[in-house]
Amino acid sequence: MKKILFYLAFSFIAFLQAQKSDELMKINGKTISVEEFKRLYLKNLDLVQDPEQKNIENYKNLFIDYKLELEDAYAQKYDTNPRFKRELKQYRNELAKKYLSDADLMEKLTKEAYERMKTDVHVAHILIQVPVNASPADTLKAYNKIMKVYQLAKKGENFSELAKKYSEDPSAKENGGDLDYINVFHTVYPFETAAYKTAVGQISKPFRTRFGYHIVKVIDKRPARGEIEVAHILTIDNPKIKRVKTQDAKTRIDEIYKKLIDKKDTFENLARKFSDDKNSARYGGKLRKFGIRQMIPAFENQAFALKNPGDFSKPFKSRFGWHIIKLIKKYPVPPYKEIKDNLRRKVARDERSKLSKEKLYKRIQKQFPVKQITPLKKIYPLINEKFFNNQWKIPGKEWKKQTLFTINNDKNISVYEFFEFIYKRQQKNPKNYANKKQVINSLFERFKKEKLMQYYDEHLEDIYPEFAAIVKEYKEGLLLFNIKSDKVWNKAVKDTLGLEKFFETHKQNYIQPKKYKVMLAQVNDKKTAKKLEKDFKKNSDLEKIKEKYKDKGLIIKEKIYTSNDKFVQKHQLETKKIVRYKDGNQYVVIKLVEVIQSQIPEMNKIKGKLINDYQDYLEKEWLKELKTKYPVEINQKNWKKLRAKYQNKN
Repeated sequence: MKKILFYLAFSFIAFLQAQKSDELMKINGKTISVEEFKRLYLKNLDLVQDPEQKNIENYKNLFIDYKLELEDAYAQKYDTNPRFKRELKQYRNELAKKYLSDADLMEKLTKEAYERMKTDVHVAHILIQVPVNASPADTLKAYNKIMKVYQLAKKGENFSELAKKYSEDPSAKENGGDLDYINVFHTVYPFETAAYKTAVGQISKPFRTRFGYHIVKVIDKRPARGEIEVAHILTIDNPKIKRVKTQDAKTRIDEIYKKLIDKKDTFENLARKFSDDKNSARYGGKLRKFGIRQMIPAFENQAFALKNPGDFSKPFKSRFGWHIIKLIKKYPVPPYKEIKDNLRRKVARDERSKLSKEKLYKRIQKQFPVKQITPLKKIYPLINEKFFNNQWKIPGKEWKKQTLFTINNDKNISVYEFFEFIYKRQQKNPKNYANKKQVINSLFERFKKEKLMQYYDEHLEDIYPEFAAIVKEYKEGLLLFNIKSDKVWNKAVKDTLGLEKFFETHKQNYIQPKKYKVMLAQVNDKKTAKKLEKDFKKNSDLEKIKEKYKDKGLIIKEKIYTSNDKFVQKHQLETKKIVRYKDGNQYVVIKLVEVIQSQIPEMNKIKGKLINDYQDYLEKEWLKELKTKYPVEINQKNWKKLRAKYQNKN
């Protein structure tokens, strides 16, 4: 026993020594490490413009002021303010997003999306519908059906006819399953993957999406069309549109086309005058940039068929009316670097991001083991037919005390929490009662996953030091902003009595120096300058002077100089009223108009500067108070080591 106590005591002393070796200072009894100071100093070094602030000794003083203000913010419970907590939570949630998926897989999926973006794929498909939560029997039935169709297609039967006969996609009866060309993000991810991985002329193996089972036939692949910008002119047969001449849409579009061919008017003017698409007509027919599948096929194909900017199509008909299209610009797929960030955001919103989250989830399962305490067989009897009629009630609150499972041996999840989860996910499908265990098992897995991901999110600061540091910096910055707004910035603006008192006390700091208001007259030659000087001495009328010398290149300006200005000293404006001198190739005559004596300005004339000075004063007074309120202790030994390392490096 004595041996154990000895080792415990020794370990505690070693712990204290380790703390002391890393301690730089204490503020109000709270230890600040050498590492924290060093990290902030080096991080901010490149951002600091003032060389004085780069000096480590000066930075230490700024750091102490920062920590004192922060200590006061915590002491006054600014961190408990609901608005502060909301803003911090919002920032943390946004920052946490990149930690809630597997970063390597997200990068891989983003690059995959970009590679697919370079190719358009012409596909046809056959769908056998089956809901995501279908019973095993219904799932098997749908699978057997798609396998039958797949075997027929592989034997060479006409795919279009098979689609019309078997496909449960409503459009298949008309299009024979032909979906035309697709590109990345146009379909659900498993469908897209099957399309891009299947060779031209081949049929994919059956695969499942949230819609059911599919097979895909790839008809063609081509380099991606990218995006295009066009203008168009539209004519439609609509008796409600008032026109000067009553003509059908075909006649009018032909007349417009002839004007274009004969170059009697520009495309933009003709669109403004004659296009029945009034939304685009006001912009000369210009439409927003678009890619494939964003316009009807007839319009898309005509637009992309145009070769050079300025080319226009012959009139063609769509279900909307008659069109002429002019090409403005084509936009091929841009380089990866240019669209990487935007593409990554699309991937994060897309179904494929689930793969990244699933990979992360598997890692979290290993990192934070889940131990089930209450088996599901005890829960099955509590879920009755009412659950499948959306009438089920949560069992008694005694289940709050019953643990369903633990996470990482330090968090208990109760059975009652699971009941609350499934209560919101009741079904109105009485037939599914036969599959009760399967439904409950599926809901349990979703619940477990949600709780495990929540646990991981709550411990991001423990897992990722860089995440903790960023959140802490933002939190402290927000705290300082809030307390300084109250103590300094807003107070200086709102405290009119305090501002007036500050002005009265510090009036001498705002004395404006003596000023000299002068008139500078510039002419081209010396002879004219001498005559001008005489006129100034006679106090001749300024307008008459301007008229008299207007052909001599006369330029007159009024300027005000302060008494310490070199210009005043050079031309001895204290004693001379009129001065003549040469400035390059020009001659200048100065006339002293007025001497404005040194004075203290009115308070409202210097309010901006006064408020800034008052803010500085308030902060200094506040810091004086904080330095007596919260004691600062420097570990001189560690400080000397740190200073010696960095004082001559900047």
